[in-house]
Amino acid sequence: MRTLLLSALVVLSVSACGKPAEITIKAGDDMKFDTATFTAKAGQEVKLTLINTGSSPVMKHNLVITKPGADADVAAKGIEAGEAKGYVPALDTVLASTPLADPGRTVKVTFKAPPAGDYPFLCTFPGHAATMKGVFKVTAE
Repeated sequence: MRTLLLSALVVLSVSACGKPAEITIKAGDDMKFDTATFTAKAGQEVKLTLINTGSSPVMKHNLVITKPGADADVAAKGIEAGEAKGYVPALDTVLASTPLADPGRTVKVTFKAPPAGDYPFLCTFPGHAATMKGVFKVTAE
């Protein structure tokens, strides 16, 4: 009986988490993401793929998710962090980030979705944050 109950609890907890959210976003020479929003459930595993479709050697991109209201600060401090750190500052307001993707390259990050809410995402490569941004919408479990 105890084993059956434990098995049922494991099944319920796996069902509550569900499958990972698999998100693919493209960015290219036009300095825009191909989507302005993407969605996951709170606590859900997110597998985010960023494809840099650009061809210009100076069009490197990343995707950084921040706490609400922190995107401008993260963009500014990302420039200070420099290319060696992928233009991603070591701040607790950065929730997840991909590595920097050279043109024609694909990068990935896997993370757990934060609590329900709207979270900005942006490219922190110098000069890109003004046009390369969007909202990660996290819904309740």
